[in-house]
Amino acid sequence: MYIVWAFLGIILILWDLYQKNCYKLIFASSFLFCAIIAYKFPDNILYQAIALIVFGAVSNILIKRILKNENLELKKLNKLIDCEGKEAIVTKDIGKTISIDGIGFIRYNNELYQAKSIDDKEIKAGQKVKIISRENIILNVEAVK
Repeated sequence: MYIVWAFLGIILILWDLYQKNCYKLIFASSFLFCAIIAYKFPDNILYQAIALIVFGAVSNILIKRILKNENLELKKLNKLIDCEGKEAIVTKDIGKTISIDGIGFIRYNNELYQAKSIDDKEIKAGQKVKIISRENIILNVEAVK
């Protein structure tokens, strides 16, 4: 029976890689876990059914939480599409003397974003900055005079 569970799990993983849905991973992981239980307890269908239900519920919660976090980051990133040329306020000092990498924080559209100075100059909290460009979620800024 463990071969059947393993086969179903592998088929669902391959199908998920093709369609990139992620919800099939819930069932795939449950089937693979059942394959392990079926290998250890080949004659006990009850253990296999319990493993399928319990591991399915746990993996459902975990995968949905991961997808929710990714969706929040994607929404935050989408808010930065037209940010170049806009002004923001520094909330944590920016500059090489403040931190090793020079990254501080700015408030733009009521959200906090990591930012670094394009000319490596120190910018104090409370100052206005102009967003020049972005590297993924880190914004490159310069002080507004």
